[in-house]
Amino acid sequence: MNDAAKEINSVERITVVSHLDADGISAAAVVLSSLTRLGKKIHISIARQVKPEIIEALKKEDTDLFLFTDLGAGYLDMLDDLNKSTGKKIIVADHHLPSPPGEYPNIIHINPHLIGKEENEISGAGVAYLLAKKLDPRNIDLSYLAIVGAIGDMQDEGWKMKGLNTEIANEAIEFGVLKKENGIRLFGRMNRPVHKALEYSTDPYIPGITGNESAAIQFLSTIGIELKRDGKWKTLNDLSEDEMKKLASAIICERIREKESDPEEIFGENYTIRFNGSDFDAREMATSLNACGRMSQHSLGILSALGIKSALERLDGVLSGYRKIITKYIKWVKENEEKIRKTKNAYYVIAGDQIHENFIGTIMSICEKSSILNNGRVVFGFANTESGEVKISARAPKELVDRGLSLKDLFEEITKKYGSYGGGHHAAAGAFIPMGKEKEFIDTCENYLEDKLK
Repeated sequence: MNDAAKEINSVERITVVSHLDADGISAAAVVLSSLTRLGKKIHISIARQVKPEIIEALKKEDTDLFLFTDLGAGYLDMLDDLNKSTGKKIIVADHHLPSPPGEYPNIIHINPHLIGKEENEISGAGVAYLLAKKLDPRNIDLSYLAIVGAIGDMQDEGWKMKGLNTEIANEAIEFGVLKKENGIRLFGRMNRPVHKALEYSTDPYIPGITGNESAAIQFLSTIGIELKRDGKWKTLNDLSEDEMKKLASAIICERIREKESDPEEIFGENYTIRFNGSDFDAREMATSLNACGRMSQHSLGILSALGIKSALERLDGVLSGYRKIITKYIKWVKENEEKIRKTKNAYYVIAGDQIHENFIGTIMSICEKSSILNNGRVVFGFANTESGEVKISARAPKELVDRGLSLKDLFEEITKKYGSYGGGHHAAAGAFIPMGKEKEFIDTCENYLEDKLK
């Protein structure tokens, strides 16, 4: 960390490359704010993954230093090539599993794995925040972004922070930029009508209600919760204690009826961001940033994460479009069973051009956590890319990861034979393969899963 801070302080121009999900955009916001405060000249790029074409584009950058946040750890050989071609040092602030050990003298790598921590103890934004705090302790006001990143990366296992995330959350709470409460974990609890919060809920997934506004309205009517008070839509925060109990019980009953796994697990830690004199639900912010990333509204996401009012005012439009796309893609999965190959260990969703590559990972996350597909199996999604490849995103249940399954290892092993690239986490990973190799990829996956889960 000290070496990284020294390098940053010694240069003027810095090129930042960050991931396009909520964690990556939160990380980009952290470094934009902290580096601007130092008077640095910054150019930020948002990327899905480190790929050869991205490295080639970066070689043309007029910069003094490259800083990668929330990505890069698994591609140190490519970054080493970037260093050798440009002569510029590289800092990687990431939490993903690193590449196998190698000699990279001009890459400064900050990663929890290197100090014996787990990747789900701190987000990519959290690593960026620790670097920012090393640059200047006053950057503690950015601590809330580390928690937004952690929520966006689903690190609140059991809906509770752990490890370094807990420490950072406590810092943020003590400094006054974050507030923690326990309650039902539903999207939009502060400013969305209750029926919209139910409609938009994907974690927890509510069968028959998620993605269906009219069903959400009927659901509330059936359990005796009025939609309006004094002519205004009621939010979750407006509900009485008795109404909250009714709502929680009814959601659990719906999840039991549809045989959802862990149907009663709908409660957890809710975090509220406090900046610019206003409060924002951290979970809603994470969803909004993810929407910005997937909808190619990267600058809007970064500025919103920093509380810029003009950006926050535009978030609803992006989020509304994002939700409509998610609902459409979930509907496609439900209605196209013939496009899904089911095996003892996995579901393989062959979406082709029907699900955009930017959304295939999000759709697989929803499928893995709901009754749409999953009953304890791995879910794989295949989507054609604009560059003529196939993007694969996979999600694995925690119980399978605990038994030794690593999607990161699986993807890295398989993609090598295609001269391609893949990586991520044990429970969530992505890869690119040549078009036409889907069946071969599935057969290899099945052999791997059989061996690991026998």
